[in-house]
Amino acid sequence: MNEQATASDSPFIQGRNARLYGKSIDECPYAEGSEDRAAWIQAYEEAATDDPAA
Repeated sequence: MNEQATASDSPFIQGRNARLYGKSIDECPYAEGSEDRAAWIQAYEEAATDDPAA
């Protein structure tokens, strides 16, 4: 892992934030089949259960 990366750089955090900011799941920037994409999608979907407005 990149030593300079922050938590907000992680695909998981990015996916969660995308959901919280109303972005579409189709906006995932990671390649189909990549681990980063899997983490982004997982976080996006989990954020739905954390959002009381959902």
